[in-house]
Amino acid sequence: MLKTIGLLLFINYSSIFACNVDDRIMFSIAEIEKHTNRMVGYPYLISFNSKKDIAKLDANIKKFFIDSRTLDCQDINTCQSLLSILVKNNITNLDCGAYQINYKFWKIPITDYFDTKKSYIKACSIIENHNKLNWSWSNVANYHSGTPHLNSKYKALLLSSIQRNINN
Repeated sequence: MLKTIGLLLFINYSSIFACNVDDRIMFSIAEIEKHTNRMVGYPYLISFNSKKDIAKLDANIKKFFIDSRTLDCQDINTCQSLLSILVKNNITNLDCGAYQINYKFWKIPITDYFDTKKSYIKACSIIENHNKLNWSWSNVANYHSGTPHLNSKYKALLLSSIQRNINN
């Protein structure tokens, strides 16, 4: 039931925001990018891609960790504040929001990372950009990484998620 509601929400987004990426792909990416302890589309996450960056943090930031690499900042204002602090401290290789958009590579207004609708729009544009010349599952998986072995793993996750969602 929840998965159906989630998919309907993403179908609604695609009609409102003119996303040319299939709804099932957008939902599956959000599903793959979600934290294991949060619902699909939960936007208040900041995930670190470097253990060295985590070691630089003070106790005030560490209290937001929900696992070894992810902060749950719980609301848009706290997320904006935390991300601003991290960036000022030259910590930028961070995946943010429901779509885990990497701050280092994709610059959008800070609050947009933590707004599900706005991050959906950015995620859609990233996927559209990767598929401009030639649509392929590997190009869709470039959303996560262009590194061949990481791209292959993400593509497998994506195809598995889509198949699971089609069957449910």
